[in-house]
Order: sequence, then structure tokens, then C-alpha cells
Amino acid sequence: MKNCGIRLKLILWFSLILVTIVGVTMMTVFSASKAVLLGAIRDHLVSTVEENADNVRYAAAAVDRGDNVYIPWEDGYLEIDLDFITVADEAQIALCAGDGTLIYGESPLRGQTEQIPFLRDRTRSMRTEAASYEIYDRQLDIPLPGGQSLWLRGVVPETDSEMQLGQIARRTLLFLPLLILLSVLLVWLLAGRLLAPIRKIEETAERISRGDDLKQRITVSPSSDEVGRLAVVFNRMLDRLERSFEAEKQFTSDASHELRTPVSVILAQTEYTLEKRRGAEEYIEALEVVQKQGRRMEALVDDMLACTHMEQNPQRYPMEPLDLSGLAAETAAQMALIGTGGITLATEIESGIRITGNRALLARLMQNLISNAYRYGKENGHILVGVRREDGQAVLSVRDDGIGIPEEEQDRIFNRFYRGDLSRSEQGTGLGLSIAQKIAELHGTVIRVESEAGRGSTFSVRFAAENALMNP
Repeated sequence: MKNCGIRLKLILWFSLILVTIVGVTMMTVFSASKAVLLGAIRDHLVSTVEENADNVRYAAAAVDRGDNVYIPWEDGYLEIDLDFITVADEAQIALCAGDGTLIYGESPLRGQTEQIPFLRDRTRSMRTEAASYEIYDRQLDIPLPGGQSLWLRGVVPETDSEMQLGQIARRTLLFLPLLILLSVLLVWLLAGRLLAPIRKIEETAERISRGDDLKQRITVSPSSDEVGRLAVVFNRMLDRLERSFEAEKQFTSDASHELRTPVSVILAQTEYTLEKRRGAEEYIEALEVVQKQGRRMEALVDDMLACTHMEQNPQRYPMEPLDLSGLAAETAAQMALIGTGGITLATEIESGIRITGNRALLARLMQNLISNAYRYGKENGHILVGVRREDGQAVLSVRDDGIGIPEEEQDRIFNRFYRGDLSRSEQGTGLGLSIAQKIAELHGTVIRVESEAGRGSTFSVRFAAENALMNP
């Protein structure tokens, strides 16, 4: 059954449950029917015996009363009215002496009545080799000489109830298989309709696996049931996979392009150097070029790995309360040691501003923003790192007075490997701002830029109120 489809499993389970319910129902119906039929037989038997109780009397002498029956008894007669019922719908009534001797009437237990004791006003079942019977005994309240007693015994076979139960069973066994078959057929059709979207999901997934076409989507009628919601979720997953796949393709292409340049420089430099024997200074110069390009490749690979880790394993960066003011001051002090191009780094940091975040990631965000400010700053320029409270939020900013960013390029500066000023492209990997933006997104915010060509840029990050633990 493990290899069966969902549709067949549903049918098999439904059939098993249906057969079980039908079996229990049949047993219950048969049991109830038998109880009802047996109760009706007993009621009829008791009423017939009770009616005959008034049709038997003791008389000292026989008196001609039409067709009444007179049976000699001791010094008188037992007078039995014409209305005495001996047989009524298979129920047979017999008048018996106290010792079980049959005096008058009919009984299917003729010859056995002496062995069956009387039980007053009580019905009971008895089984013989021939059949099963219901018996009811009624003692007559007739004063007789000698203190003897008379009994009326009613006996009816259970063959009538068994016959009716047999008819019910035959009709049920004829009707129920048709009902089960019809129910299974309807469930088969219904399961096919309900599972149609799942088949579409399977077919779509199969087409995607064969051709890598992530543009495939599942077309299903609008529905709020589980299957409909599954199709919607699957389409959303495909949308996300398509975006991720396209981003990875672009990332791979860009990374290959970025790595090709330093690799080409290294190969060209080594080939040139090895063409003939050269002096020590030329070898040192060649090694410096190789070292520079190797470090560039190392930085590029590190940044690429950082991007991948943040995208695929964001849970590896736990968030915890931290002092943003202290972290910004510490990072700015470290970055001030770079001091390239005579650029001065200063700070305007309000103390005691705390947020919830990842210390290592936020430190890298600041480092990337400050490195970007150094790279695109002007000679003897200035960089200002600030942390302040504003409208219940913690605001981190990095401002420079460098070359600025043209308005048409401001939407693209956070793209991977994008560089605004190609003359300074050798100074970075092109991933700094992209990594910084990803870090901001992991903290539930984004980096905003305000810039004007030739007048500098300001990058700011506003931490949402729920992430900001502001001291009063």
C-alpha cells in the first residue's frame, strides 16, 4: 500500500471504513429486529393465553351449553368454552394438569410437557433438537377439589421471527453491496476532482525538473480549501525560487567577471616575468602585482561568502541588546586609523542609545559605509559618523563631502558589483554597499542615501521602534 497513489489510498481506506460501518450497522439492525420480533411474538403469546384463562371453569355437573366441551375431573367436569383458542398464528395453547399432563388443546411439545416445569406468568425460551420455542405458563385461579392446580401453557416456535430476519438479511445483502459500490464510485470521482490541483503541482514540478523552467505556474480555479491554498503557496515558492535563481545567475556571472580581471592580471604578469631572466627589482615588482591582485581576489571571495551566508543562513546571526553608541564610537576609532588622502574622520554620537541587533554584522555595516566614504571622498575631506535619537528611533549615519552620487545612479549603488566611479573601482570589490544593505534588512530596516554630485553623500539607517531600546 506504500506505493499506492493518494487517490487509491483514499478509496481503500474509505471502503474499509464503509464496510466496517455497514457491518456494525447490520449487526445492530439484526439484533434490534430480532428483539422487536421476539417481543411481538411474546406479547401475542401472552395475550392469547390470558384470553383463554376466562374460558375454563369447574362445574359439578355437565350442563348443555351449545358446543362447550366437558372433561370429567374428579367428581365434576372441566367446562371449556367454545371461545377457547387452541391455535392462533402458530401459537398453540394447551390446558395441563399440575403434573404436566395434557388435558386439552394443542402443543408442539406434546409428550415433553411433563418434563418442563411450569413458571408462573413468565415467558422463556427453550431449544429442542427440532426448533426453538417461546413458552408462557399461566396458572388458573379455579378452586378444584383435592387442591390440585390447572395451567395454561402457550408455545410458539421462533421460526416466524427467524424467517423474517432471513428476509431482512437477504434484502440487505442484495442492497448493501450496490450501495457500497455506488459510494466508492462517487468517492473515486470526488477524489479525482479534489486531487486535480495536486496532479497539476506534480506535472508542473516535473516540467521544471526536466527543463529548469522556473516560469512554470499552476493554474487552478480560485479556492479557499487546503488544496487551493497549497497551489497558491507552491506558486509563491516558484516566484521566490525564480527570483533567487535569477539572482544567483547574475551573481555567478558578475563574480566570474570580477574574478577574471585579477586572474588575467596575475597570469599576464607571471607570463611576462617568466619570458626571460630578469633582475631582482623586476621580480619584486611582479610579486607585488600578484600580491595586490591576490588580496583583491581574497577580499572578493570573502565578500561573496558573506553575501551567501547572510542569504542562506540568517539564523546564524543571533540578535541581542547592544550599545549602538559604544559600537559606533569603537568602529569609528578603528577606521580613523586608515587616514587615506588626508581625510579626517569625526563623530557626533549621543551616548546610551541601545538597540537589538547583531554586533558583528552592525560593525561590518559601519565599516563598509566608512570605507565607501574614504574611497569616494575628496583630498583632505571629512567624514562624520553620527548616532542620535530621532522620533523614537535610533539613527546611524555616515556623511562625507566627497564626489557624491548622481541622482540617476542612486537606485543602483546597492546592486552587487556596481561601481559609480570607474577610476576608483580598483579600490573595492563592488559588494560593500550590497552587504551593508543586506545587514540592514536582517535588522528589519534599510539604508537610505541622500547625495548630490560634487557635494558628498549621507548614508543613514533608522532602526524601527520595536528594535530600539531607547534610554529616557
